[in-house]
Parts: sequence; C-alpha cells; structure tokens
Amino acid sequence: MNSASVETGTEQALYITRIDGLKYYQDKFSRIYFGNEFCQRLIPAASDIRLAIDFALNNNLSFTFITPFVTNEGLELLKPLIDLVAREKPGSEIVFNDWGILQVLNRQGWDLQPVMGRLLNKMKRGPRLMNLLDILPDAAIEYYRGSNISTGLYSKFLKQNRVRRVELDNLLQGINLKLADTEIVASLYLPYAYITVSRFCLAASCDVYGDEDRVGIFPCHRECQKYTFQQENPVMGIPLLRKGNAIYFRNDKVPENMREQHIDRIVFQPELPA
Repeated sequence: MNSASVETGTEQALYITRIDGLKYYQDKFSRIYFGNEFCQRLIPAASDIRLAIDFALNNNLSFTFITPFVTNEGLELLKPLIDLVAREKPGSEIVFNDWGILQVLNRQGWDLQPVMGRLLNKMKRGPRLMNLLDILPDAAIEYYRGSNISTGLYSKFLKQNRVRRVELDNLLQGINLKLADTEIVASLYLPYAYITVSRFCLAASCDVYGDEDRVGIFPCHRECQKYTFQQENPVMGIPLLRKGNAIYFRNDKVPENMREQHIDRIVFQPELPA
C-alpha cells in the first residue's frame, strides 16, 4: 500500500494475527487490529492479547480485537477474551463475524464498540465478474458494487445494535455503498480481499507424505501458518491465494471515492491472515 495514495485524514490501522506481526508496525499506524476472522482454532491466547494491548498502550494506539465465525464452543472461548479486552483497554472495538458475538456484546454491557466484520458484509467478490463489466448495463454494475449494508432495514438494524462501523473488502469492480444517510462509516482492507471461506480446511495434512491429495477432516497442526497456495485459471483473470480455509485475491489499488463512500480507515494486512 502506498501511503501517498491514501487520502489525508484517513486513519491507518495495522492488522496482525500473531504477536510477531508487530514487527510491521510503523508510525503511520494509529490502531492495531489483532485476532483472526476466519477460524476459531486461530483465536489468540489471552497472553498474546495482553501483549498486543500493552503494545497499543505503550505506543498510544487504539485497539481492535478481531473475532471469527464460531461454534458454541468458540463462543464460550471468546467470552473471557473479550472480557479481558474490556478490562485492559475499555472503549476498544470488537470486530464480529458471527451474530452470536454481537448478541454477547450487547448482553454483557461491556465498554466496547461492536464493528461488523467483512464476513457478514455480502459483497460480490468473485474476480470472474470482471469478465462481464463490458457487457452489463449500468444498473447491474452498480448492483455488483453494492452490499446489503445499503439496504435501509439492514442499516437500521445495525444502528439499533450499536454498530456504527462496517468492514469492507476492496472490490475489483469498485464500491458504491450509499452510506451517506446511514451514519455508518467503513474500514477498507488492503491489499488482500477475501472471496470465500469454509470451516473445512484444505491445508490440513497438506505436508504429510502420501496425504497431499487426500480430502477429509484431519487434526489441525496450523499448516495454514506455514503454507500459501496460489491458484490460477484464465477465467479468474488474476491469481487466487488460498490460505487455510479461505481464498483471497490481491488488490493494491486504493479507491478514489473513499470519502464519498464514508470509508475513513484503511486496514493494512502485511500478510494473509492466518
């Protein structure tokens, strides 16, 4: 990401999934995102959350804790960790990618700000769409640049549940969310945009000799933190990046209409989340 291409006044945040990612910190960042969006097996330990919060406090940074979609077991695992954030750094943000987490946040009464994660933001992410833009009518193109957030009832529901910020992927076809009348602002993730995710992890046992091509449920050894797979197909137009249970594409281009779209924060990912 080129800082010169980011509009003046736009907040810049560093997103890391492991504590060693703090090596990417630069003075331009005013906020740390810490956690994982895509797998409850990668929820950080309380000790690492404390280290991330201590780093934020020592450097006068704001703090955002990212949480994934979860099972009931994962929900119970997250509750004491969110409570830890509330005690150690009240006023912090919690990015939720599961409606159960939002319900917990609203029931507990913590001094924390709920932020809707990008997994709950229904955007048209598939790169194949770029093959159709030249033949689609303008109304269809605008539809594919939009999201469920633009729907009046949806934005009303978010505000009723104290959600004033949503997280966005940097779509190849551009973004047009019409947030001006919603009192909701947005964060844009760069340079990696996620396309799809599953609870089924194709990286599991990928480095076990003889099991490379087997598909099944295997014990998790966090292979996703060691391997990244690049997949190419002419239909896609750009390489797809598979990390663990999620697939991404890379888009470094900063949109020119960020202010118009109520995007006031860039979330920089120095690595694919895992």
